[in-house]
Amino acid sequence: MDTFFLFLSQNFIAVTILLFAILGLLIHESRRGGEKIEPSLATQMVNKQNGFLIDLRSEKEFSSGHISGSINCESLDSLESILDQHKKDNPVVLVCQNGSVSKQAGLKLKKLGYTKNYIIQNGIMGWKAQGLPLINN
Repeated sequence: MDTFFLFLSQNFIAVTILLFAILGLLIHESRRGGEKIEPSLATQMVNKQNGFLIDLRSEKEFSSGHISGSINCESLDSLESILDQHKKDNPVVLVCQNGSVSKQAGLKLKKLGYTKNYIIQNGIMGWKAQGLPLINN
């Protein structure tokens, strides 16, 4: 343990740079694909800022319960056709089961030129955890 502290004291600047680099990487990775937002903020974006809500879960999961006004998009390949009539500077809110698929979709949207991409934090699980309503088809 003494050698570890000796190493840290002798290489303080290098260790500090490494820690800042790791922190920067973590922050960058957490924002990939879009900014994570709370479910309550997602409803405000859709209702007040003309946002578009895309549900990335399977058709079966979507029909078992989804957010009112959301559009189901099972395949990332069909994202572009779904968003054809949507302005690229309006918010696009993405939701999946737990937030992982939304990151990939957000990256694709960035490549297509959509600048305001948001991901519902913890996906539909986070939506349910806050007691917000789902509708069934």
